[in-house]
Amino acid sequence: MNIRIGMIGAGGIAKSRHLPNLKEIEGVELAAVANRRYENAQKAAEQFGFRKVYKTWQEVADDSEVDTVFICTPPILHREISEYCIARGKHVFSQARMAMNLEDALQMYKLDQSTSLTTMLCPPPNYMKVEPFVMQLLKDGELGEVRHVHLTHPSSQYADASKPLYWRQRADLQGINVLDVGIMGEVLNKWFGPLQSLCADGRIWVEERPQDGDGRSRVELPDSVTVLGQFARGPLLTALFTGAVQGGQSQLTIYGSKGTLTCYPERTQLVLHAGGEERKLEVPEAQRKEWTVERDFIQAVRSGTKGSPSFTDGVRYMAFTQAVMDSIRTGQRVEVAHIE
Repeated sequence: MNIRIGMIGAGGIAKSRHLPNLKEIEGVELAAVANRRYENAQKAAEQFGFRKVYKTWQEVADDSEVDTVFICTPPILHREISEYCIARGKHVFSQARMAMNLEDALQMYKLDQSTSLTTMLCPPPNYMKVEPFVMQLLKDGELGEVRHVHLTHPSSQYADASKPLYWRQRADLQGINVLDVGIMGEVLNKWFGPLQSLCADGRIWVEERPQDGDGRSRVELPDSVTVLGQFARGPLLTALFTGAVQGGQSQLTIYGSKGTLTCYPERTQLVLHAGGEERKLEVPEAQRKEWTVERDFIQAVRSGTKGSPSFTDGVRYMAFTQAVMDSIRTGQRVEVAHIE
């Protein structure tokens, strides 16, 4: 069964991950591509071998020779393109974050429930390699009762006040999606279940930045976010997300009644404190989860199933992100929407 791909958006992740990996899969054809800048779509077509280049994303979705669409745009277009493609019988793979806000995500979720077409969201690469191993440790009770989860994700991406406004800082393109909040919300949901409630605070350290051309633009999304929450299963969460600092290290630490485990986003080595000793655990190669995202989606299309992460997974992490932003805006502790 040949799968004919239409690509909407030909930016960084499309060119660095999706397209090279799709070209390695037997029976996959690159049928059509469109990008906000037409010349970039042309370059992608030349580099990867798309048969057609279009000026608008609607033309990709309308093409009868396209049966599967990859949406690699900012979140502002994810709902609109998904709805348009599904209405035309196209399978949909969408970049994360799922949507501009929880309301849009719920509409996508409801639409997905009404169709047998394959849908899938791009998973978070953070902690992907160690995830199966860690989840097995948790299942086996190696840490005892999990009581606290501590997450720290610092970076310097927005620390330089002279840098122009980046598109990921624009609320008109990103909606409520800020820093690594949604990405890590997805990881937290999978490892520990949903949060029940939380309170959050956010800060914009650099309030204005240069914009393309002359003048300056106000920054609307926080440079830093802190979260205190409680999972429905009982553990407490403390989390720091920031793009406004120099140094620091991203890590996720799980504190249990029998031991404490620390994980790092790009490492396969974990640190376990138990029995008064510290041990370094190297995740065996056979238990590491590698990036097989494109193959997973194509296999789901061929088997007529939904992909994973699903739109259901997406609406759950959007509930977390929405609660974080609602708490920042109101200054109140908020309940996290429960999604069946």
